[in-house]
Amino acid sequence: MFRLHKTRQTPPPSNKSGEKIDFTFSNFKLVQVPKGWDRLIMSIISMENGKTMAKTSKAVVRNGSCQWTETLSESIWVSKTVMEDCFFKLVVAMGSARSSILGEATVNMTGYINSTITVPVSLPLKKCNHGTVLQMKIQCLTPRRKPMDNESKQTNFHKEGNSTEHSPDLSLTSDSPESLIANSDGSSPSSAPRQEELVSREASFSASDSHCSYDSAASNLNGDTRSLMGIQDSPISQNGNSHIDDHLSHSNHSSFVSQSSFSDNKQEFCAASTLRSTDPSKNLLEAAEKTIEELHAEAKMRERNADKLMLDLDMLRKEYSDQSKNNAILAMELSAANVERYGLQKEVEQLKTLLEKSIAKQPTYEDSTFEDAGTTLLHKELENEIKFLKESNDSLALQLKRSQDANVELVSVLQELEQTIEKQKVEMGTITALQSQVSELENCMQLNSEENSNLMIQLQQSRESEKNLQAEVQYLEQMKNKESDALLDIEDEYKTKLAAKEREIIGLKVKLSESRKEGNFANPESRKGHEAPLIREIEALKVKLEELETDCNELTDENLELLLKIKETKNNVNGGVASNDFLSDEISAKLAMREQKSEMLFLEEKLRKKILREIQSDYNSYILELETQTIELEAKGTEVVKELTQKRTEMQTLEATLQSKEEENMELRMNQSKLQDMHHQLLAAEDKCEYLRRENTKLQATNETLIEECNSLNKSAEGLRNEKSELEEHCAQLEAKLKECSKKVEVLDENLTLVIEDFASKEKKLTLELNAIHDKSKKLEAKLKLEESSWNQMYLEKTNEVENLVLEVENLGKQLSAAHHEKEKTACEISGLQADKLRLDLALEEAQSNLKLTLSEFKKIESGAKTQVEDLLGELTAARENHEILMAEHEKALKLLESYKSSEGKLKTIVNELELKLTVSEYERQQVSEQSTNMKVQLLKIENLQDDISALTDERNAIKADKEKLEASLYLISRECDDLKAEKNYSTQQISTLQKVVSEIEDYKHDKIVLEEKLVRTEGDLVAKQALLMQDEEIKNELNEIKQTNRQFQQQIKQLQEEKDKLLIKAQTLEEKLKLKVEEKQKQRHSNSHRNKRELSLQDRHYDSNEGSHENEFARVMEANNKYRLRVNRSRLSEGRRSQSNTPRKSSIEGEVVAKEKYERTKSTLEAELSDIRERYLQMSLKYAEVEAQREELVMKLKGVKSIRRWFSNPSN
Repeated sequence: MFRLHKTRQTPPPSNKSGEKIDFTFSNFKLVQVPKGWDRLIMSIISMENGKTMAKTSKAVVRNGSCQWTETLSESIWVSKTVMEDCFFKLVVAMGSARSSILGEATVNMTGYINSTITVPVSLPLKKCNHGTVLQMKIQCLTPRRKPMDNESKQTNFHKEGNSTEHSPDLSLTSDSPESLIANSDGSSPSSAPRQEELVSREASFSASDSHCSYDSAASNLNGDTRSLMGIQDSPISQNGNSHIDDHLSHSNHSSFVSQSSFSDNKQEFCAASTLRSTDPSKNLLEAAEKTIEELHAEAKMRERNADKLMLDLDMLRKEYSDQSKNNAILAMELSAANVERYGLQKEVEQLKTLLEKSIAKQPTYEDSTFEDAGTTLLHKELENEIKFLKESNDSLALQLKRSQDANVELVSVLQELEQTIEKQKVEMGTITALQSQVSELENCMQLNSEENSNLMIQLQQSRESEKNLQAEVQYLEQMKNKESDALLDIEDEYKTKLAAKEREIIGLKVKLSESRKEGNFANPESRKGHEAPLIREIEALKVKLEELETDCNELTDENLELLLKIKETKNNVNGGVASNDFLSDEISAKLAMREQKSEMLFLEEKLRKKILREIQSDYNSYILELETQTIELEAKGTEVVKELTQKRTEMQTLEATLQSKEEENMELRMNQSKLQDMHHQLLAAEDKCEYLRRENTKLQATNETLIEECNSLNKSAEGLRNEKSELEEHCAQLEAKLKECSKKVEVLDENLTLVIEDFASKEKKLTLELNAIHDKSKKLEAKLKLEESSWNQMYLEKTNEVENLVLEVENLGKQLSAAHHEKEKTACEISGLQADKLRLDLALEEAQSNLKLTLSEFKKIESGAKTQVEDLLGELTAARENHEILMAEHEKALKLLESYKSSEGKLKTIVNELELKLTVSEYERQQVSEQSTNMKVQLLKIENLQDDISALTDERNAIKADKEKLEASLYLISRECDDLKAEKNYSTQQISTLQKVVSEIEDYKHDKIVLEEKLVRTEGDLVAKQALLMQDEEIKNELNEIKQTNRQFQQQIKQLQEEKDKLLIKAQTLEEKLKLKVEEKQKQRHSNSHRNKRELSLQDRHYDSNEGSHENEFARVMEANNKYRLRVNRSRLSEGRRSQSNTPRKSSIEGEVVAKEKYERTKSTLEAELSDIRERYLQMSLKYAEVEAQREELVMKLKGVKSIRRWFSNPSN
C-alpha cells in the first residue's frame, strides 16, 4: 500500500540544450468505478517511447471508488528554445491475472511547467462507457523561471562549462549516500530494490549536492587539488544516475569557482574600480542561491516524509476505526448468539418438561416396556449440537479477547505514531518558518532585481526618447530649412509675377490711350491700314485659344460664353447703328471705348483679386504649417520638461538609495569576517547532517520493511476475519435449521399426542362394550345354568367353549390395546406393530372361523337335540325362546365385530400417514447430521487457524519490541538533527542576508556609474537643445520679416480697395449715362434710318476694329490667366474647402458684365477674406507670443539642469 515504484529517468538528448523538470503525481482516486472491478492498478506511459514510466500498487475498489496513496515522481526534458508538447498516458487496468483495461487518459505536462502550486486534475477515462473519472494532483518541483532568471542561469552555465572542460570525468566519491545505497541494494533481497533505490535517490539528491559543494569549497580554500574518483558499485548507479552525476559535477565546479573567486577578489571588491562579469558578489549570490535550493530540496524531502507519515497515520486510523467497527459488530453478534443460546436452552428445557408430562400422562400398561429409541436419539443429537455450539461460542469469545488485545496494541502503536507525527509537525513548523524566511529573502532579492531591471528599462527608454527627440529636432530643422527656402522662392516668383503684371497693365494702359487717340483723330483709311495687322494677330490668338481650350476644359466653357456674349453685343451694336446718324456713330464709338475701358479696369481688378487670393492662400497654408509645427514643438517641449522633472526625482531617489547602500556596505564589510567563521561551522554541521541522513535512509528502509510486514499481517487478519464471518454465517444457517427441526418435532409431538388421545378414547369405548357383553354373557350363563342344569353335559361343554371364545376375544382386545400403546410410544417399531396387527388379523380370522364352526356344530347339536328333545317340546319352549334371544344377542356381537373391523381400516390409513411423516423426519435428521459433521470439520480447521494466529501474534509482539527500540533511537537522532538544522538554518540565513547586501551594494555602485554616464549624455542633449532654441530664434526672426511683408501687402490691399470703390462709382455713373443714351437712340431710330443704311459698312469696319482691339486685349489677359492657373491649382483645394458656400464661378467675366449683383458678391467675398486674414494675423501674433514665453521657460530649465549637473560632478570628483 505504501510502496513507491522506481521512476525511470530518461537522459537528456545530447544534440538539444534541454532543461530537466520534475513532477510529482499524488492523491490518485477513481470515481464511479463499475461493478466487477475489484482490484485496480494504474500505470504512467510515455507517449513518445510507449514505455511504462511508473506503476502503482494494487488498490481495492470500495463503494464504486478506488484510491491510491502513493506519490509517483517523474521528470521530463524540455528544450529552452522551442516549446514542445510532452504527453503522458495514464492507464487503469485490473490487478488480477486477466489484465483487462478499464480506461485511459492523457495529460500534457507542458501546461504545468510554470505552476508552483499543486494543481488538482480530473480526467474522464477514454475507452470507458461507465463515466469513470480519474482525479489526481500534479506538482512541478522545478518550475520554469522568468526569462531574466533563465538568461542569468545560461550565462552562469556557460561560465561553468568553460571551467569544467578540463575535468569531464568527475563523479561522486564512494562516501556519498548513493553509493552506500547502491551497495545495500546489491545485498538486499529482490522483493524491494525499487523502493529502496527510489527513496535513496530522492533522499540523496539534495544531500549529495550540498555535500559535494561544501567539500569542494573546503578543499579549494585549503589549497588541495583533489580529483573526485567515482566508484561504480552497481548497474543502477551507472545507468540511472548519469545525468545526476553530470549535474553534481557542474554544481561542484561552480561552488569551487565561487569560493576561490571569493577568496581571491577581496582586494578588487574593496577597490571597486571596474565592473566585471566574474565579480565576487555574483559568485556569492550564486553560492547563496545554491544553498537556498539545497534548503528547498531538504524541505521538500521533509514535506514528502511528513506527507507519507500522515498518509500512514490516516491509513492506520482508518484500519483502527474499521477494526473497532468490526469489534462492535462481533460484540453485537456475540450478544445475539448468547441470547439465542439462552432461548434454545429454555426451549430444550420446555421440551424436556413436555416429554416428562406426556410420559407421566400415558397409562401404564403391562406391555409398555418398549422405549422410544428415535426420540432418545433425537435428544442426544440435539444435546451434542448444543455442546458444539457452546464450544464454538467459547472459541469465538477467545478470538474476541485476542482481537481486543491486538486492538489495544494497535491503539498504543497509533498513539506512538501520533506522538512522532506531532514532533514532525513541530519540525515542519520550524521548517516552514525557515522557508517563509527564505521566501521573504527571495522576494526581497526579486524586488531588488525588479527595481534594477525597471531602472535599466527606464534608462533605456530615456535614451531612446532622447534619440527620438534628436531625430525629430533634426527632421524639424530640415523641414524648416526647406520651408524657408520654398517661401523665399515663392516670394521671389510672386514678386517677379507682380512686376510683370504691373508692366503688362502699364503697357495695356498705354495701348488704350494710343488707341483712343487714334480713334479720335485718325481717318478711316489710316485705321484700315493699322487694323490689318491687328486682324492677323486676332486670328493667331484665336488659334492659340483653340489650343488652350483643348488643354484646359474648364476655360473652354468660359471662353465660349464670352464669345456668345460678344456676338450678342455685336448684334445689339448693328441694330443701333442702323438707326443712328454719323454723329450717333461717333457717340457710340466713344461709349464703346468707355465700355472697353471699364472692361479693362474690371479685368485688371479681377487679376489683382486672383493674385491676392493666391498670395493669401499660400500665406495661409504656410501659416497653418507654421502653427502645426509650433504646436508640435510646444508638445515636445512639455514632454522634455516632464522627462527632466522625472529624471530629477529619479536622481534624488537614487542619491538617497546610494547613501543607504553605502551605509549597508560598511555593515557588510564588518560582517564578512563573521561570515567566514560561520562558513567553517557550516561545513562541520553539514558533515554531521550527512552522517545523520545516511542513518535516516537506513531507518526509513527498516521502517518500510516493518510497514510491509504490518500490511501482510493486516491482510492475513482480514482473511481470518472473512473466514470467521463465513463461519458465523454458516452457524447462523445451522441455527435456523435447528429451529425449523425443533418446530417440526413440536408439530410431530402434538400429532402423536392427538393420535394417542384418539386411541385411548376408542379403547375405552371398546372396553366398555366388551364389559357389557361380558356381563350379559355371564347373566346368560347363569340363566342357562339355572334353567338347563338338567340339560346334558354336551350343552355344558358347548357353553364352556363359548366362554373360551369370549375369553379369547377379550385377550384379543387386550392385545390390540397393547399394540396401540406400543404404536403410540415408539414410531421406530412400526414394522413390529404391523406384524402384530397381521397376527391379530389372523387371530380374528381364526376366531371368525371358530365361530362359524361353533355355529355349524351348534346347528348340528340343535338338530340332534330336536330329535332327542321331541318329547320335551313343551318343557323346552321357554328354553328355546331364551335360546333365540341369545342368538339375537350373538348376532349383535357379530355386528359389533364388523364395526370394529371398519375402525381398524381407518387406523391402518392413519398409521400409513404417520409412517410417511416418520420417513420425512428421518431424511431431515440425516441432513442435519451431515451438516453437524461439516461443522465439526470446520471447527477443527478453526482450531488450527487459532494456533497460527497465536504464532503470528507472538511474532508481531517481537516486531513491536524491535520497532519500539528503533523508534527510541530514531527519536534521539531526530533531536540531534533538529539541533543541527536549527544551527544550519541560522547560519544560512546570516550568510544569505550578507550575500544579498553585498550584491545589492555592487548593483547600486553599477547603477551610480550608469547614471553618471546618463547625466553626461543628458548634458550633451541639453547642448543640442540649446542649438535648437537658437534655430527657433532664427525662425522667429524670419517670421517677423514675413509679418512686415504681410503688412505691406495689407496696405496694398487697402489701396486696391479704395481704387475699387472709385471704379464702382464710375461704373454706376456710366451705366446711368448708357441708359440715357439708349433712350435717345430709341427716339432717333425712326428719323435716321436712311442714314444708317448708307454708313453700315463703315460702322461695321469701325466696330470690327474696336472688336479686334478688345479681342487682342482679352487674349493677353487669358494668356496671363493660363500661366497663373497652372500654379494656383494647389491653392484651389484650400479655396474650395473655405469657399464651399461660395460655389466655383463658371464665368466670372460673364457675371461681372451682365449684372450688378455679381459686383456686390465679389465685393462681399473680398471683404470677408480681408477680415479672415486680419483675424488669422491676430491669432498668429498671440501664438508667437506664447512660443516666446515657452522658449524663455525652457532656457530657465536648462540653466537649472546645468547647475544640477555641476552639483553631481563635484561629489564624484
